[in-house]
Amino acid sequence: MFTIKPLKVLVCLAIFLSIAPTGVGWGYTGPDVTAPGLQGDALSADPTVQPRSVIRQQFPGVTQPSAVTTTRGSTYSSRSYSGGNYNSAPSYSAAPAVQGCGPQGCPPGVVAPQPYQQQSLVPPIFGLFGQSGINFGGCDDGALLPHPGCKQFQLSARLWYAKMNSSTELWGTVVGSAIPATELDLNRDLDLARYQYIGEYEARCQIRPNWGIHFSFMPMNYRENVSPVNSFWWGYAPYAANLSTLTKWDRYIYRWDLVYDWFHQKHAVSSVFAGYALYDDKLTISNVNYNRSRSQQFGLAYAGASIERVIRDIGQATVSAECKWSVQFLEDYFGWDGQAVGRVYIPMNYGRYGYLEAGWRWIVLDRSYPANIDKTSLDGVTGAVGLIF
Repeated sequence: MFTIKPLKVLVCLAIFLSIAPTGVGWGYTGPDVTAPGLQGDALSADPTVQPRSVIRQQFPGVTQPSAVTTTRGSTYSSRSYSGGNYNSAPSYSAAPAVQGCGPQGCPPGVVAPQPYQQQSLVPPIFGLFGQSGINFGGCDDGALLPHPGCKQFQLSARLWYAKMNSSTELWGTVVGSAIPATELDLNRDLDLARYQYIGEYEARCQIRPNWGIHFSFMPMNYRENVSPVNSFWWGYAPYAANLSTLTKWDRYIYRWDLVYDWFHQKHAVSSVFAGYALYDDKLTISNVNYNRSRSQQFGLAYAGASIERVIRDIGQATVSAECKWSVQFLEDYFGWDGQAVGRVYIPMNYGRYGYLEAGWRWIVLDRSYPANIDKTSLDGVTGAVGLIF
């Protein structure tokens, strides 16, 4: 058992934020969409362009015209005036247009424009963030990874088919007596469902090109009525065996976090995040003799990271893979959670995307007070539908 003081956590977070690099070089600016070729006055920088002569108009009594030399690449000659008649017809010749590169390639002397590529200040980790990724093959270098842009939103609804590996509860030891509370396994002793569907709802607002605010809500509800084969002591009360016993366990998890996209390219996004999780937990065990409830609220700080990378385009859809993990602590709790999912993005109009995802998720949370144990371990298949708009 260990104790983490909130003041120490705040000081550590302040030090981290003060030294964390936030250079603008990490901001994603996208590819350069400038049209190929030279435009406007940029032609004047070409040393091969010959100067042009401009012949001024002549009026009666005016001496010979003067020539003006420019480097605009065009030649213009005006008409001369004598005795009320124009002596010559005007002529104008424009400079030849700069040719662009077509499907057959570029003409001689024209260099194909290169798209802008942002240079990250952080070196690649085993090639994971490189354009070609880890050398597993099959990656599409030209695919574009959809991601919420500035002032865009991302909403998703997830369904998790979770397996309860363990959920150990101990509460109600009478201090200073020989009556210890029983360490219960909610599945083995009270027959709570081993498999359960759990929903989760998420929302993200991208407030800056690299900064976002994320919120999620996960309700967990278990119900079971069974006659336990063994008696037990819980909530300062003895529960007899072979009596109909109703167990209700409700846990609601609210999470807020601040997300920073420290690496953002067209093919991959990596983020770090930190925030606060509020747990509203209530466990009730009742039979004809006793009805005891342990209701508690506790808040945990957490921090983590995520990596998402494009795999390839399939028709109009884009396939990607994401890994996400975090740790949680405070109030003598310590836990971790993570997920590994694949996504399929489907483009919509005006920069919007819908997506489907499927993968694996796990959650572990542990507190081991001598007289108040609370341990939970869940994992299983997860899927979600979402929208970026």
